Amino acid sequence: MNSTSSHHGSQNRSNSSSAVDADKVLKKEKGFMVFGLKSYIKSLEMAKGHRKSAGEYRYTVDADAAFARIVLASDGSVVEGTERTRQQWAAIGKPARLASIALRATKDELEALTSDRIEYTFDVVTGVAYLTAKGVRLHGDTDKPYGSTIADWAKVGQPIEQSLFQQLTAAREWGNKTAEEVTRNKMIKYGVIRKPKADEAA
Repeated sequence: MNSTSSHHGSQNRSNSSSAVDADKVLKKEKGFMVFGLKSYIKSLEMAKGHRKSAGEYRYTVDADAAFARIVLASDGSVVEGTERTRQQWAAIGKPARLASIALRATKDELEALTSDRIEYTFDVVTGVAYLTAKGVRLHGDTDKPYGSTIADWAKVGQPIEQSLFQQLTAAREWGNKTAEEVTRNKMIKYGVIRKPKADEAA
């Protein structure tokens, strides 16, 4: 009898943990989707010559988050080709987010070494991504050439993100509050994690 009940118990636990996993996957996918939508809006604005948002576009997501699209803020009409599934938008957002992390981290690194202001650009419509200094595109050097696409920079972004999470975990385990704060601030700056709500209100 006992073995049966313990078997049921473990089955229930695995069912509930798989539900939690499914929720986590959905939450991540929604996050990637939103990043994809926001990045696509930026690309549309860049194509019109706007470096800063003119508020011309916005995105809308269905209540069940199965579909999303970009609409004109003026009349709510859907921008052609942007009615897509959550998975399609997430497939745009995931590499764009990693590329953005790599571009921001490299910009930060370079600005610590030079007085030049470094700017980064990534365009999910064309797939290009690069850094510039004084309007000139940077190509890195032979040891560390810079990529020219979102896919290139996404490969760089993944280990940066992993390393920062490892540093944060290590700082917590050692109880090193200073290192924890420095790493967390870096992660917020690079777009690895979001700024806590309380900070935004302050």
